[in-house]
Amino acid sequence: MAISEACTDGSDAQCVSVNGTSVLLPSGFEEAGVRDSSVSEDGQNTVDVTFDKDGAEVFHALTEKAVGAGDSARLVIKIGGELQAAVLVMEALKGDHAQIGLSPDVIAKEIVDLIRAG
Repeated sequence: MAISEACTDGSDAQCVSVNGTSVLLPSGFEEAGVRDSSVSEDGQNTVDVTFDKDGAEVFHALTEKAVGAGDSARLVIKIGGELQAAVLVMEALKGDHAQIGLSPDVIAKEIVDLIRAG
């Protein structure tokens, strides 16, 4: 996971689209350890993630940083070497659980498999 800024397509060579949201490609990512993941049962194309203790701390710190960076900041999530989500964070999130929304062309079960593979 990393924090990045929203951008306008074509405004910068590092501006990439992630699920329809354009962000500047982060220079580095922090790993958030995961204890478990599963396909959400809510009928949406989402994945439920439960972080381990260290992963929950990374997740909280990054969401806190995103909120402090303002409305143009996005939490960018990379899974299996691919950017999967770039989300606006409205408030710092505590706890060990998150739900990741995926684009319609991504299969949630494949993302769960990538997370479990490490």
